[in-house]
Amino acid sequence: MNSKRGSSAVFLMVILAALISITLSLIYGIREECVKSRTDGIMSLAGDSVMSEYNYHIQDEYGLFFLKGNDRQMEEKLMEYVKYSINDMRAVKVESINVSGSRFSAANIDLIKDQILEYMELASAEGRSDVRRSDTEKERSDEISENRILKHGPTAVSLPSAAIPDKSLTSTAESAADNIKEIKNVFKKGTDTYMINQYILKHFNNKNKTISHQHFFRNEAEYILGGELSDGKNEKCVDMALKAMRFPLNLAHIYSDPEKRAETFALAEVMTPGAAAPATQAALAATWAYAESDNDVELLWQGYKVPVNKDKTIWAINLDNAVEGLTGGTIKPDANKGYDYNQYLQILLFFKDENVKISRILDLIQINTRMIYDGDFLINEHSVGITIEAEVNGTYYGYEKKY
Repeated sequence: MNSKRGSSAVFLMVILAALISITLSLIYGIREECVKSRTDGIMSLAGDSVMSEYNYHIQDEYGLFFLKGNDRQMEEKLMEYVKYSINDMRAVKVESINVSGSRFSAANIDLIKDQILEYMELASAEGRSDVRRSDTEKERSDEISENRILKHGPTAVSLPSAAIPDKSLTSTAESAADNIKEIKNVFKKGTDTYMINQYILKHFNNKNKTISHQHFFRNEAEYILGGELSDGKNEKCVDMALKAMRFPLNLAHIYSDPEKRAETFALAEVMTPGAAAPATQAALAATWAYAESDNDVELLWQGYKVPVNKDKTIWAINLDNAVEGLTGGTIKPDANKGYDYNQYLQILLFFKDENVKISRILDLIQINTRMIYDGDFLINEHSVGITIEAEVNGTYYGYEKKY
C-alpha cells in the first residue's frame, strides 16, 4: 500500500515538474514575444517620429514632404527616440541601428511625382484642385514688375534640373500646333499630366497671375517652360513659343477662308503680276498670319481669350495693316472666346517633357525656400522616405517609411 502511494507521489511530482517546466517555457516564450512585439512597435514608432520632422514650410506651401538629414544624423535621431522608449526595458539590448534616406532622395523625380499626384488627388476630392479665378486672379502691380534674374552662383549650379536635358520651347509649341487634335486631352481631368499641370498653375506665379509675392521669379510657370534664369528671358521664350504655335494655325485659317485667300492673291497680282504672284501670295499670307499671331499673344497677356481655330468673327488684323506693319496697338476682335493665357500655358505644359517639368518644380521650391526661409536649403540634402534596419536581442527588424 505504502509502495503504491510512493509510486503515485513520484508520478505526480514528475507530472508537476513537467507542467512547471512547460509553464515556465510558455512564460519565457510569451515574454520574448512581448519584448519583440513591443520592440517592433517602438522601432516603427521611432521611425514615424523621425519622419514627422519634415520641412513645415514646404509642406504648408507646396503640399510636399521633405525630410532633411544625412544617414548619420537620422540614425542619431532614431536612436534618441528608441533609447527614450526602452529606458525601462532592462532585457532589451540594441545591437545595431542603420537609417538611410538614399533610396528616397527628394531629387528623385518619380517620388516627387507620386507626392504631387497624391496631393492633387486629395485636393480634387476636397474640391480644390483646379485653378480658379478666385485663387489667383491678382493683378500685377508696378512694384513687382521688375525683371528678376537669378545671379547667385551656388543657388544656380545646385538646381535639380541642371542635369536634365531639354529641347527648345519653340519646337514644343510647333509640336503642339502639329498635334492640335490632342488639345482635347490637355483639359481631360483626372490624368496624371492634367494634375501635374494644374499643380504648377495653382502653386506658381505666371505673367498674368500672382500666387505669392514672396516668390523670387514673377514668371514661374514660364520658368518651368523656358528654364532661363531671368523673368525677361522666360517671358520671351513663351512669347516666341505662343507665336510659333499660333502662326501655322492662323496661316491655315487664311488658306481655308476663300475671302482671305482671294484678298492675298489680288494684292499679290498688284505687287508682282504674272508668274511671281503665287510666291508673293504665300509671303503675304505668312506676313498676315504672323501679324495676327503677334496680336494673339498681346490679347492673351491683356487677359483676353484666343481660340485655337479661328473664324471670321475672331480675326483681328486686316491685310493692309499687316503688310504695312501698322496695327495701331492691340486689336480686339468682335468676339472674346477661346482659351485664356492660363489655358495656353496649360497647352504648352501638356507637350512639355514630364521630367523637365517636375525637376523645375523642384528648382522653384529650392529657389523660393532659400530666399524666404533657409539660405542654405538644398533639395539634394533632403529625402522623402527612409529605410531602417536594426538588430535587437539578436532579432532583425526592418522598415521602409515613405511620405
